[in-house]
Amino acid sequence: MAKSKRSGPGFPKPYRRRPPAMVTADPASTALAILGIEVVQCVQDLANSVQLIANKATVVRVYLDPASVTRAGKVAGEIAWSRGAAEAYLPALNTISIDPSKPAQLNQQRADASNSLNFKLPPEALEAGQLRIRLSRLFQPGGADLPIGDSAIVDVVLNKAPPLRIRVIGLRYNNGERDVSPAAIHFAYLKSFLLRAYPIASLEWSQIVVDADFKAPLDESTADLANAQLAALRSREVSSGVDARTHYFGLVDDDGSRNFMRGKAFTIPGTPQPDVVASGPAGVPNGFAGDRDASYADWYGAHELGHTFGRYHPGFPQGQQDASDANFPYANGCISTPDGTFAGLDVGDPTLNLPIAALAGIDHHDVMTYANDQWLSPYTYKAILDRLIAEDTL
Repeated sequence: MAKSKRSGPGFPKPYRRRPPAMVTADPASTALAILGIEVVQCVQDLANSVQLIANKATVVRVYLDPASVTRAGKVAGEIAWSRGAAEAYLPALNTISIDPSKPAQLNQQRADASNSLNFKLPPEALEAGQLRIRLSRLFQPGGADLPIGDSAIVDVVLNKAPPLRIRVIGLRYNNGERDVSPAAIHFAYLKSFLLRAYPIASLEWSQIVVDADFKAPLDESTADLANAQLAALRSREVSSGVDARTHYFGLVDDDGSRNFMRGKAFTIPGTPQPDVVASGPAGVPNGFAGDRDASYADWYGAHELGHTFGRYHPGFPQGQQDASDANFPYANGCISTPDGTFAGLDVGDPTLNLPIAALAGIDHHDVMTYANDQWLSPYTYKAILDRLIAEDTL
C-alpha cells in the first residue's frame, strides 16, 4: 500500500485536539455534593428565610462542594422550576471553576458571584404562590453529565407586595454663576437602586425639576428649606389628584462637590405617614462611602427614604452616627451576623452597565448606617416591607 502524501518524514503529525480536563466525582460519594441553594432578590440565607416578593427580579444561586470531586475543571448546570405543573428548564448564566485542591468555603462562595452557579428566573416563574426549584443537571461544558448529590430541591413562596409610589423632585438652584440641577443619571441610579434593593417589584415613579426656594452656598438649613418646599408642592398636587400614598423626595445636585447638601427627612414617623418628605444630595461619588459608580444618589436617597418609612440609625460607625435604633440586630452595622448567615446579592442593571454582584454580609453595611458599602439588611428590608403594606391600606 502506498504511503499517504501527508505522512512520513518531513510532514507534521495530524493534529489531535486534546480533550479538556474532566471533572470527576469522588468515588467515595459517587456524586457532586450540593452545599446549598439560595433564592435571592436582595439578601438571603441558606434556609431562604427572607420573604420573597412576587414579580421581583430573582436569582437562584447553587453552591457546589469542591471536595466531592477528584479532578479540577469547569462545571455548568441547569435548573428546573415548576409551580405545581410541568417543569421548565433554565441554563446557568455562568460556569464555575471547581478544584479539590483549592476548596472554597461556603461563605467564600457566597461572597463572590463567580463562585456560584447563577440562574436568573424568568417573569413567568415569579408570579405569587409556591415555586419549586430543582437542580436538574450538572455537566462539564462539552462533556458528560455529572451525578448530583442530595439537597438539590428547594421550595419557596413568593408573596405579593405593593409598589413604591414615589415622586422625585429635582431642585434647581443658582450657584452665583449658573443654575445647577441634578442630571438624568442621578434619577436613573436612584430609581434602579430602589428596584434592586427595596422590597418591591415595581415603582409608580414620576420626576420633575423645579426652581428651588434656596440658592448657594448650601448649609445646614438647606435641607429644611427643601423639605418645606416639597411639603407645600405635595399638598397642592395631592389635592389635585396625586395618590396620597406617594412619597416625595427632593434631589439636590452637589455642583461638583462645591455645594453639598446633607440629606434629611422632615421627621421619622412611628406610624404609616407617606406625607413625610425627605431630600438628599446627588453627585459623582469618587469613592464616597466606598461607591465608585456614576452616582451616590442611589444609596443616599434610599437612606433618607428609609427614614420616611420609620427607620432610625443603627449607630455605626460609632461616634459618627447616633444610635437611635436600639433594636438593630447585627454587629457593626453589617447586613448579617458575624458568622455570615446572610449574604446580599445585587441583581444588577444592564441599562446602567451594573453586573450581578455578591455582597458579603460581614463586609457590607445596612443602608441606614453611615458606613461604607451599603445595602439592605434583612432587618431593614422586612421593616420597610411591613410599612409599605401598612401604607397601602390607607
